[in-house]
Amino acid sequence: MTSNLSLADVPNGLKRRQRKLCLPGFFLLLTLAAPAWGGTGPAPASAESSDLTDMSLEALMDINVTSVSRKSQKLANAAAAVFVITQEDIKRSGVTTIADALRLAPGVEVARMDSSKWAVSIRGFNGRYANKLLVLMDGRSLYTPFFSGVYWEVQDTPLEDIERIEVIRGPGAVLWGANAVNGVINITTKRADSTLGGFVSAGGGTRERGFGTARYGFVLGEATDLRLYAKYNNRDSGVDAAGNATHDDWNITRGGFRLDSHPTEADQFTLQGDYYDGKLEETYTLFLPPTLTPPTVVDVTSGVSGGNLITRWKRTLSEKSSLSLQVYFDHYERQMFITAEKRNSVDLDFQHRFSLWGFQDVIWGAGYRYSQDEFDNTFTASFTPPSRDEHLYSAFLHDEITLVPERLALILGTRVERKDYSGFEVQPNGRLLWTPTPRQTVWAAVSRAVRTPSRAEQTIQYRQGAVLVDAGGGQQIPLVARVTGSRSYRSEDLLAYELGYRCEPHPRISFDIAAFYNIYKHLRTLTTGALIPPSATEPFATQPAFTSNDMNAHTVGVELSSTWRPYDWWRLQATYSYLNIAAHLDTPDPTIFNVTERGNASGDSPRHQFSLRSGVDVGREVTFDLWLRGVDRLEFVDLTSIPGYITLDTRLAWKPRPDLEIALVGQNLLHEHNQEFFPELINTVSSHVERGFYGKITWAFR
Repeated sequence: MTSNLSLADVPNGLKRRQRKLCLPGFFLLLTLAAPAWGGTGPAPASAESSDLTDMSLEALMDINVTSVSRKSQKLANAAAAVFVITQEDIKRSGVTTIADALRLAPGVEVARMDSSKWAVSIRGFNGRYANKLLVLMDGRSLYTPFFSGVYWEVQDTPLEDIERIEVIRGPGAVLWGANAVNGVINITTKRADSTLGGFVSAGGGTRERGFGTARYGFVLGEATDLRLYAKYNNRDSGVDAAGNATHDDWNITRGGFRLDSHPTEADQFTLQGDYYDGKLEETYTLFLPPTLTPPTVVDVTSGVSGGNLITRWKRTLSEKSSLSLQVYFDHYERQMFITAEKRNSVDLDFQHRFSLWGFQDVIWGAGYRYSQDEFDNTFTASFTPPSRDEHLYSAFLHDEITLVPERLALILGTRVERKDYSGFEVQPNGRLLWTPTPRQTVWAAVSRAVRTPSRAEQTIQYRQGAVLVDAGGGQQIPLVARVTGSRSYRSEDLLAYELGYRCEPHPRISFDIAAFYNIYKHLRTLTTGALIPPSATEPFATQPAFTSNDMNAHTVGVELSSTWRPYDWWRLQATYSYLNIAAHLDTPDPTIFNVTERGNASGDSPRHQFSLRSGVDVGREVTFDLWLRGVDRLEFVDLTSIPGYITLDTRLAWKPRPDLEIALVGQNLLHEHNQEFFPELINTVSSHVERGFYGKITWAFR
């Protein structure tokens, strides 16, 4: 069995490369080019020009966020490391998936494994099955109890309908529950009354072979609006190291609706739903009987489908008092070669906010989630039992205490959860918010969060690899590596210390810095057992390994973001993140392996990342955007590594009329192709990300 085990730090190759970049020359080129495109100089922004450059930095800092404290508050006053990706950010970046849009935020690690798979995490421990990040869309949890992570390829909606993506780096367990360990991502879509009329977009290119979205918003009554949409994507495969096409192209069709109503002045009601169906091409490297060795390479087509229905009601009692109730149903199916999975989930969430004694803002709530799954067992992957019901009960209390009005606040909270097979978990949190001036915010936090066991970690049996061994007398037999889940597997713990500073020293400049120190305990490992000899039912030897919690880790890091508007028609945004991970077994033991994510907690995440974006309004109806970003290299114990890379995306858009836009986008322009990540756990074949171009036409009408 091959184990990718390393505690080595990621080298600083990217840092050395960054020093070679001539950034002043890069900005000078843009400054000189802008007037040339627009005539004698930059023209005033028209009514139809982008909000990105029209919006002042003060207005950007006043964007309301809801994920930090489950209430609407200004971004500048949030006591957490929060970054907001706006609709205009998504549009002008040229991204075509939600996963790639997350590259815009500091501290978020996004790596594409093949055409349809991503590894996404915050503050380390990245992987296809990263399990320390909670993702929500309009209040619906997108994580699957199968592995406590997210299937990013099926998480989608018309990107034009996304109002904002709130990215919280750091624990959010008090308000959002277990698995909100390293961060929370909350995707909020627009209300139906803000998308009235028709909208059609279509395009295609080299990697994006063809895509289209159609949407229409109706007024159903004096206080009720409805939005309907349909969307289709057909994406090309990646390539291997030699540039040959791989077997991983894919397509997905989806549709949905959203209805928003104000039956009374105090009440808001929302009903929304989505359904999707698609095909993913995949290549597996598996160890199948009767040969077992060498591995069998299988090209397959996997089917994915699913849908959800959400209803949400909110009553406003006063400016600081409200009630809300949300219920949703979620269903998905995955027909994969190694197993088939079906899952149904029902979630109920209640929340009450009120003011206490004039200086306390209290939010409390309770929730219940039921999830039922069903797996088809195969030689490679099987589950005991193949079908199981799971129940999760939770309650939380969040109290914001004003110590000095408009200057100093203390925030205390805790959440209690009970899960069927992991028992009770208590997750407390304390935060301090100091606002010395209207343009400065300082905050500090201490939090405990847990990552509860997944279905796979407790009940899976997965045959991962095989080798030939000498059985004596010149005979060789296969030795199969088998990973088995353990019922004694328990929750992983995090104790997090955070400190942040947010400032707007000048009307055209703002910056945000956050530092953290995290202590993890009971991280996932594998403990090997005694060798099992061949039998009548299994004519091969087996090397068993069992999931266990025998590792600890310490992480330290800093994340920065800054925005500068040198002119009204030009906006620059830069982000940088640093991360250092040190992981250790609790006790030195040759039978215990570090299998956190791909097997190397420090190698799965880059030490350095940076992003530099430039958005220019060229003349009245033309916008030009550049996005330069870099990622440090990843290195693993088996001496495989992925080089660090720097790449560039561009977008040029023209509005010949107010309701029509034509855009040309180039992606990954500095490389013909490059690899971003390796698969882990499940033996699918990865591919490289190619340079790509696509064109898009958008028409909005009434």
